[in-house]
Order: sequence, then C-alpha cells, then structure tokens
Amino acid sequence: MKKMSYLSHIDSIRAVAVLLVVLYHLDLSLFQGGFIGVDVFFVISGFLITRLLNHEFVQTGKINFKTFYVRRVRRLMPTLFLTISLVFILTFLAFSPSDFMNATKSMFMSSVALSNFHFLGLSDYFDIASHFKPLLHTWSLGIEEQFYLLYPVTLLLLMKLFSKKKRGVIISMSAIFAFSLFITIYTSKCGVPSNFANFFLPKGDISSGVSSLQFYLLPFRMFEFLIGGIIALVQVQKIKSEYFKLSLNLLGLTMIVAFAMIFNKNTPYLGSLNLFPCIGAGLLLLFPPSKHLKFIFNNKFLRYIGEISYTLYLIHWVVIVFYRYLFDGEFNPMEQIAMFVVMILLSSLIYKYYENSLRYKTAKFSIKSNRSLLLMLIIAILSVYIVKLKVNYAQGCLWRLSDENLVLIEKIGVPKDYHKNNWGGAGYKVGWVGKQPKEGIEPDMIWLGDSHAAHYLYGLDSVMVKKNRQNIYISNWFSTLKLPEIIRNDRDGYSETSKKLFKENLEFINNHPSSIVILSHSWVDQIALCETWDEFEKKYKKIKNDSTGWKIIARKIGEFHNMSGSDRVFIIIGETPSSNSSELNYIEKLLRPKYLLGLVPTISTFKHNRILFNKFLKDYFQSNENIIFIDPSDAFCKDGVCLRQKNNEIYFSDGGHLSKTGSLKVVKFLENRFVEILDKN
Repeated sequence: MKKMSYLSHIDSIRAVAVLLVVLYHLDLSLFQGGFIGVDVFFVISGFLITRLLNHEFVQTGKINFKTFYVRRVRRLMPTLFLTISLVFILTFLAFSPSDFMNATKSMFMSSVALSNFHFLGLSDYFDIASHFKPLLHTWSLGIEEQFYLLYPVTLLLLMKLFSKKKRGVIISMSAIFAFSLFITIYTSKCGVPSNFANFFLPKGDISSGVSSLQFYLLPFRMFEFLIGGIIALVQVQKIKSEYFKLSLNLLGLTMIVAFAMIFNKNTPYLGSLNLFPCIGAGLLLLFPPSKHLKFIFNNKFLRYIGEISYTLYLIHWVVIVFYRYLFDGEFNPMEQIAMFVVMILLSSLIYKYYENSLRYKTAKFSIKSNRSLLLMLIIAILSVYIVKLKVNYAQGCLWRLSDENLVLIEKIGVPKDYHKNNWGGAGYKVGWVGKQPKEGIEPDMIWLGDSHAAHYLYGLDSVMVKKNRQNIYISNWFSTLKLPEIIRNDRDGYSETSKKLFKENLEFINNHPSSIVILSHSWVDQIALCETWDEFEKKYKKIKNDSTGWKIIARKIGEFHNMSGSDRVFIIIGETPSSNSSELNYIEKLLRPKYLLGLVPTISTFKHNRILFNKFLKDYFQSNENIIFIDPSDAFCKDGVCLRQKNNEIYFSDGGHLSKTGSLKVVKFLENRFVEILDKN
C-alpha cells in the first residue's frame, strides 16, 4: 500500500494546542480559556484518523481493524501506563489515605478508557476539588478511545454504502456533525431529561450537571472530531496565492488563540461556542501553511513540542497537581516557569528513551509480537485493578501516618468517609432538620443559602433541634444568592434555576408567616458569580465586589424582607473564616504521611474583603430591629486571625466550609442569641 505523505505543519498546530492547555493549567490569566486546546486536539484526531482510514480503503477496498487498533495501543498505552505508575508512586508518598484510594480508582478507570465517566460522577472539571485529581486530564483520552472504538466501523459502513460517491460519505458525516452540535446547543438552552442526568450524576443536580455532561461525554464532542473528519475527506486545498493562504492561516490561528483568551470557565454556552476554535483548527488543516508563516509552522521548538505533545499533555498535569498538593496556594511567576521547564524536560526524556522505544516495532526495545503486546496490556490493566483493591482494603495504607494522625482517624472515621462524616452538612438533604414535625406545625427557622447555610446543619440538629426543641427547615443549597432579581449566570441552566428557586422559597416563606428567615451564603464568592437586573438597561448585569455592589446586596435583602412581611425577623449570617480558595480539604492535609505534616497550618488569616463585607452589612442593618446581622467568625477569630483547629478538634473541612466540629462550635457560640431572638418572636 502506498505510504501517505507526512503533514509536518500539524506538529505546530499540536504544539499550539498543548501549550494553551499547559498555560491554562499553570493559571496564566492571559489564557483563561486555554482548555480549548483539547478541542483542537479532537479536531486533529478526527482529521488524522479519517485520513488514515480513507487512504487504506481507497488503496485496498477495506480497513484492517486489527492493524488500526494495534497502532492505537502502541501509540497511547505505554506512556499512559507509565503516567499511571508515576501517579501511584507519588500518591503513595504524598497523599492522605482517602486521596490515595481515590487516586487508585481513577488509575483503574483511566486504564480501561472510562475516566471521563468516572470524573463526570465526582465533580465539575472546573471545581476546586478537581485541582487535586492527578489523572483528571485523562478524561480526554477516554473520549478519544471511545471515538476510536466507534468511528472506524461507522466510517467503513458509510464508505461501503457510498463506495462510488464520496459526497454521500461527507453528507452523512455532516448530518452526524449537525446532530451532535444540535443536541449540544439544545441541552445548553433546555437542559437534559432528569432520568438521563441522574444516571450519570449521582448528585442529581441537573442544572449544574448540563455543562459537565457536555464536557465529559462523546456525543457532545462528536462534532469536533467530525470537523477534522470531513476536512480529511475534502482533502487539503491547493491555493496558489500566498496572501490568500496567509489570510486563511492567520484567521485559523486567531480563532484558536483569541478564544483561548476570551473564553473562561464561566462562559455561557461554552460547549456550543467551542465550535469556533474548532473551525479555526479546521482552517489550518484544510489550507496549507503560507511561506510567510514559516517562522511558526517550521519553527523547530514548536515542531518539537508538537512531537512530544501527547507525553507533555499526560505529564504536565501530574506535575501541577503534586506541586499544588504539597504547597497549595496560587502560583507565582517563578513557580510557573520552574514547573514549565520541569514538564518539558521530563516529557522529552520519556519521549526519547521510553515512548519511541516501545512505539515502533523497529525500535530496539519494542514489543515485536502483537500477541505479546495484548498480553502486556491485559497484565497492566489487571495489575492496576489489583493495586486499587489492595489500597482500598488497606484503607489507603494507614501505616504511613503518624500515631497522632491515627488518633484523628479513630475520631473522624474511616478514610473513605472523611468528607461525609466531617462536613458540617454531613447527611444533608433539602427539608426539615431532624424529623419532620407534625402537620400544621410552623418552622421556627427557615434557612436559605448555599453550602454555607448547609454546613450549619450538624450544629443546628445537635443544639437547636435536639436541645432547644426548635423546628428548622433548610432550603435547597444550590450555589447562588437567594435574593430577588439576582441570578447566577455563569453556567448553562443556572439563571433559570436561580429564578425558580427564589420563587419557590418566597412561596414557602409566605406560607409560614411566623417563621424567622435566616440567610447564609458564601457572600463574596457568590457576588462574583451573580448578576442583578438593571431596570434602566433592561438586562442582568454583573455586581461589583466592593461597597457599591454590597449596597445592592443589602438593598435586595431589604426588598426580600418586605416581600416576606416587613414585621418578620430576618437574620443575616455573615462570612465564615475562609483561607485560600484553592486550598485542598483541610482534613486531608492533616492526614497526610507524617513527614509532610510540617506543611499544615493550624491558623489562617481571615480574608480582608470578607472582614470588610461583614462590617458593611453589620453597619447597614444596625438600625433595623427586624433585620439582624450575626458574624460567625467571632467563634474562631480575633483580629482577623482564625483558629483552624485546637488539639484534636478540627473546625474546617476545607478552605471555607465548617466540619461537624466547627458547625457545632459556631451554633453553640450563637445558641443564646438564637434563643433570645426566637423568644422575642
């Protein structure tokens, strides 16, 4: 069979894609949408696979699936399993038992090309929790491998069906492209059926799950692969005019780089808008590079980065996660540069001395026999599975911990239950705290807010319900401000959910006229994500996170109070102490191997803007006897410095949420104030 020509400029496109992803993960603010580099990779994959399969079919009239999948295994598996091995070693050395067990689960799911489904059920890709999952980035590899499983058969059937008319294949692929794009746009606007969402999302939060479903599942990504696939069938266009080629090349590059700078994790309809950088990648594949852009497409550095792009993609995130796990916090420029250099050096060594040695049959240390290759693959997968079972059976290898940590384990619970047992909202569900009272009984308190309302649940249940015999209702803790004409509009479906929840909450409150209403949010964080209705411009607008924006929030609280009955008592719970927003679970920090304990702080400084916010609300409502402000930080803090633990009492489960102990501490601290207000009411 005649050999295909090598399109060397694709290496430069790969380099641009992988560098955007790396710079995004290094928190370079200029490329806050650099994650679209993965979308560009999908376009390139669709192009290369279609070009390869079409060439084989034209030459031989068939597709050798065995040869195709052997090539895929040789290309992808060796470096993937090396990365998994590296992650195992590093998680063993550094991770807490719970995080170690979670890492071994993701190791196995990555080895069987199901990591996209695994991470879909855990958290949103952009959540802070995702920063400490060392194999999170293999979600894209899972999608690629699922594409490789389904696409060759589909393409062969189409080429057989339209054997003499390539146009029929292109039209059929265009129809699949249109369907994939349509369902992405439709679900962004209208959501997904609850049964479908609940199958993939254990939390059942459909409104927040749409973006995750679009991010992690192949049907919503298929149009990206097919852009490349259709272009491969159309074939690279020959253009004589260098200036016309230059214009098309610049347009393609601009569409990729510009959208990497414009997009961010909060961009509405992100799954659909990814079409534009994909079109940019398509232009670069469809039209050959202009000689005026040789400094880009023939650049030795870019070409080399393109060659090692797969290795760099797998290694870079591992480096970032472990550095962040050890030292936490935001990266400074020196750290970013140092990590970038380490990534390049490590990837280069692996590519030269390991990947190439196993990738080709002609290489010195290659596995020559396909049967041996298959056997090695099966052994590798089984080994990862056995490791997962062993680590979980050993509860994350508790023997790595100090005696003091083992005492904490006994107090807190087994490793797999850290989060469930220690978050102040442990066991939380929407509705009544404790047992639902008899019909006709009014709730003494109605709590509204986000997770910073829910994390008081344990304390409320222990003190206000069981001790003081109060009836308390906590509403849905969907992450938005529960105030009139304020929505969270940073993700698909959030704005409509915000409106719906406020309407439901207001109706519930008005059905219970004698109940006290308590508002508790992560106020400053929510303000950054929310918008308010501008009557003059007739649209929702961002809220400034300063005194002018805080005044809007205070006015909305007053408006909500009037809508609920101006003689009703409102209690506003201020900001809880919060350390760095990127900080990993505090309990996990305390339960890391003994030689890493020196990195764990026992006190933190309350963020200044939260102190100012609490002071602002306290002053604003000081003269209103029916709107009472309470500062929960008084239970932990003095002069802005807050205790995170005292001896074996751990007050926080992460950067800002209370543990069960912390929840109990705050509610006990506020108990007399609550009882006094309830008695007056």
